[in-house]
Amino acid sequence: MSGQSSGFFSNGPVQLSYRLDVPAHTAPVRAVVFGHGSGLQTKDSCHVFGVADGFLARGYATLCFDKRGVGKSTGQYIPGPIPGNSFAVFDDLASDMAAGVEFLRSRPEIDPTRIGLAGASQAGWIMPIAAAKTQPAFMLLMVSPTVSIGLENFYSSIVEVNPNIPLEEGYRQLASFTGFHGFDPKPVLESLNVPGLWLLGAEDRSIPTPATVAILDQLIASGKPYTYVVYPGQGHNLPPSWPEIEQWLAKIIK
Repeated sequence: MSGQSSGFFSNGPVQLSYRLDVPAHTAPVRAVVFGHGSGLQTKDSCHVFGVADGFLARGYATLCFDKRGVGKSTGQYIPGPIPGNSFAVFDDLASDMAAGVEFLRSRPEIDPTRIGLAGASQAGWIMPIAAAKTQPAFMLLMVSPTVSIGLENFYSSIVEVNPNIPLEEGYRQLASFTGFHGFDPKPVLESLNVPGLWLLGAEDRSIPTPATVAILDQLIASGKPYTYVVYPGQGHNLPPSWPEIEQWLAKIIK
């Protein structure tokens, strides 16, 4: 059977409004829980660029939900965040994502051992925290930084607000950053053993791709099960590249 359902799942007192799409199946299926980028993201956001629909077409159930305090979800929406409140905000958002995994694990049509996480941009800071809480099967991180939020904000303030400034100038100025870093995903990524695939744009003006790749190279050299693909000429609105995703998933999910 297949179909779409909606309702709420809980994370403590917070009620998260979801949409669950399940492909035609005769046995428990694989699934993906989608995290959010920045801003007022709803359960429809994961269908942008066809990401959720692509997973559904490949036999994965997809769980999308309104960010806390957005749409029909309860809880407080906090804009940003900024480095100063990033630890608390990201932990809250990651706990919502982890609650989505546990919600799927309670459902008979879902294989509890083959649930992954996916998302773009800011979700790349949230997913590793959620993965530490719930040990998913994989993480797909699109245009997602491995640098701190403080460093990413600094880079964005140079090249994202002024598209006439060369990317190389933003890269060059990173070494001069002396501000508060806020949340840094590297220690969390160092603690995980969850396979992760990063899809990155070489011309990204929101996240510093070379710095992100340098950290990934360090993590991979230390034995972490991570990989990445950098797409020349692509920026922060990078669409999913299904050949690379499918090839990687075939090694992770049997």
